[in-house]
Amino acid sequence: MKKSILALAVLGAFAGAASAQSSVTIYGKLDLALGKATGSADKALLDNAGSRLGFRGVEDLGGGLKATFGMEHRFSPQTGAAAANYWNGYSHVGLMGNFGHVRIGRDYTPAFLMIQNQIDPFGGDTVANLRDVGMRVGGITKVRNSNMVEYHVGMSGFNFGAQIAEATANPVSATSAGVKRPWSVAANYAAGPLFLGAGIENGSGVNDNHWSIGARYNFGFATASAGYSKGTTNANADAKGFLLGVSAPVGAGAIRAGYAQNKTGSAEASKKASIGYRHDLSKRTYLFADLARVNTVSEKTGYDFGLQHNF
Repeated sequence: MKKSILALAVLGAFAGAASAQSSVTIYGKLDLALGKATGSADKALLDNAGSRLGFRGVEDLGGGLKATFGMEHRFSPQTGAAAANYWNGYSHVGLMGNFGHVRIGRDYTPAFLMIQNQIDPFGGDTVANLRDVGMRVGGITKVRNSNMVEYHVGMSGFNFGAQIAEATANPVSATSAGVKRPWSVAANYAAGPLFLGAGIENGSGVNDNHWSIGARYNFGFATASAGYSKGTTNANADAKGFLLGVSAPVGAGAIRAGYAQNKTGSAEASKKASIGYRHDLSKRTYLFADLARVNTVSEKTGYDFGLQHNF
């Protein structure tokens, strides 16, 4: 009996040591709103924030070296249906140390994560989101790449990321020649009230490329943001866009507003104006209401009233 108790105590000690050197975090987001998307006459339950369930972890390997992993599942909370890719958000494994962080698998492009998603006052959420109009122009950019290798490093407010991925089908035609490996490079600086960033992308087509710059500043009474993007499509058409945004705290929430525009080749410019309000119920839960107006479709106005919970 005493030997059994001793053995259990020893095993418990080892288990405690192992758990102290590694950690796993379970997190997620649920977002649902009643509303109408721009371009649609149908009223429906909307999930414009990308509801998700994720797992990420770190294991201390000693000597300053750590192993990392991350997996993020996307789904429709209205029905419970899974996205086409089960781990559609990302799925990667990596090594991290004083040298930075190397990851392989599927992940966001640095230009999207570090620049384009930082300038939109709506953070890409709700019918009011502006980043896809002003910062991601011409259908050139990608949110994520599969089969990628990437490197990230940060120091004293400066952050740098670079990613290259396996070539995929040509964005113009699956039978077109000249498919190449897509890559993305970005850098930003964030300290105090100031954020500055720039990113470059080169898609899997022969001619497509894109760059974007952005800035954000918190004046205390409001945070203003501005971004500009420019590129060339694989069909050699010029594309460019810009975004202006503001977010002002009001009581337990914030009013957000902005305008974005883009133009590709000789086509009519796409324009979008948005305004919304977010009311915090806690650090993890908030109510939101938004209104957006576009110029490119018959159903020009969209709106939503919803609730988001993060855990």
